[in-house]
Amino acid sequence: MQDVVAIPASPELVRSTEQFLTAVANRGNGADAFIDLVDQLTNTLLSLFLEEPAKMARLTSGQQKVIDFAVGTAGKASHMLTRQIYKKTTNEEFAPIVRNIEAMYWRASDENDQQAMIALPVDAGFAADFRRATDASVSGNGREVVDLTVDVMGRFIDMILDRLFLEQTRHVKIGFVTKKALDLGVEGSRKALHSVTSKVLHGLSNDELAGYMTHFGQVLRQRA
Repeated sequence: MQDVVAIPASPELVRSTEQFLTAVANRGNGADAFIDLVDQLTNTLLSLFLEEPAKMARLTSGQQKVIDFAVGTAGKASHMLTRQIYKKTTNEEFAPIVRNIEAMYWRASDENDQQAMIALPVDAGFAADFRRATDASVSGNGREVVDLTVDVMGRFIDMILDRLFLEQTRHVKIGFVTKKALDLGVEGSRKALHSVTSKVLHGLSNDELAGYMTHFGQVLRQRA
């Protein structure tokens, strides 16, 4: 069995994933289908890391506005860049990306409780740290390990950005200006996600940390 972080896929994400794989396999418009897939991935992850955690914290109106701005800015930047990068990609060029998507797309089955997911393998060290942070938080001692929890969630965020988004861009040709915009956009999103995660976690009580890690602790699973 392999430890994985598995993010539940919404119906929209399932639809877009299946449509992309089908489009490339049947010589359809793989570019438009992949752009839609990345849009749905972006929406899923912004919700997971920004919108849902914000609901668990006691935020001022100013802090909520910062999060809303971060979500809106990151979403618009991702949508714009995705179109610039992939709009001219051919189905043949999508071949390595298809292999990546097939590997991470965990279709609904008894193994994952009939919930389709996007799953990424993780090493034993990350899994152990994630479980330690989750176990301590759920048992009511989250404040004692809050720095570990911040670190684990930061590594989780980096893994998602690097392996779900950046990894795919390495298989297509990107102009200098677009590459520069991509680097700036990803690093801006990375900083915003890390900042919001740290601020939210350090502001939670033991009870709130228990709720937070009960929510996030479910993403660490095992896959055959």
